[in-house]
Amino acid sequence: MEKVRVDPDSLLDFATALFVQAGLSTEHAATIARVQLEADLRGMHSHGMRAVPTYLDRIRRGIINPRPKLTVTDLGIGVLVDGDAGPGQVVASRAMEECLLRARRQRVGLGFVRNSNHFGAAGYYAEMALAEDMIGFATTNGNLVLAPWGGITPTVGNNPIAIAVPAGEEPPILVDIAMSVVAGGKVDLIAAEGEALPEGWWLDAAGQPTRDLAAALTGLGIPLGAPVAGYKGFALAFAMEALAGALTGARFGREHTLEVENGPLPWNEGHFFLAIDPSLAMPLADFKSRVDQMIREVRSSQPIPGGAPIHAPGELGWRRREQALREGLTLPGSVVQGLQRWANELGITRKLGRAR
Repeated sequence: MEKVRVDPDSLLDFATALFVQAGLSTEHAATIARVQLEADLRGMHSHGMRAVPTYLDRIRRGIINPRPKLTVTDLGIGVLVDGDAGPGQVVASRAMEECLLRARRQRVGLGFVRNSNHFGAAGYYAEMALAEDMIGFATTNGNLVLAPWGGITPTVGNNPIAIAVPAGEEPPILVDIAMSVVAGGKVDLIAAEGEALPEGWWLDAAGQPTRDLAAALTGLGIPLGAPVAGYKGFALAFAMEALAGALTGARFGREHTLEVENGPLPWNEGHFFLAIDPSLAMPLADFKSRVDQMIREVRSSQPIPGGAPIHAPGELGWRRREQALREGLTLPGSVVQGLQRWANELGITRKLGRAR
């Protein structure tokens, strides 16, 4: 499907208008739109505006509460936020703000969230720490996706790890990864774009590797493998389930289901956040200089014969963001079509502005 180049500011306003029309306050609507836009700006289209129709549908189904009353409980070095089944982006943003508030006072802050929903890309919340010259960490649990190594029964979500680390002269480090070879949203995007499923991404209902999109979308929903190896990916997802689910008081493990739309209400997703002030261990300038050195050592690594230049984690995402803000954001055609369908359904007549 043909890609479409749009103006980022227009896209932000367009998505905000969709959520306002669906019953959210302007502030909350803009928060969701901003989180989703940032993912697209970094090239993570699986976690960007592609998910907006899903969120709108979940609002309509009563899964997401469009007018949540968040409860914030001070735990000293930490904070517990009950999201009242509100949009995950709204709940998570508040929790990370509270986490950073405590880190400013005590050099370390913790955030525990229960009764939330899908919050978009985890990297957004880790990145919030960078404005404070802090290290940020974020994870979440969610619908069942991953089976234990050697098994075929999903028991945990594809729980991401996001870490942001401030640097000095170099771009900050930003890691945002699912625990499998590929996030499920990428398979959904491939299906919407009419593209082929790459080899080594997915298992069918019998637990066997498949490139059949129909089998992938109707099977177990277990991505094949993990960032390093299958058993390591599951172990990391399992550990994140302990932090975001068991520790926060949210639903965890098989208390969730394969599909949010057919799951228990409230869905009660959990998130976990951590912020660390590097000056706890050494002067901030010294820390940033050391991080710069790490990044330059990675970049100076000799590429494989015929390979591309080496980049530090997150570096290409920052470059994509700068280019998209300067020249316009290129979106998959299916994403633009999905947004326009919901605009038509909600009676919104404004058009999405194209980049010049």
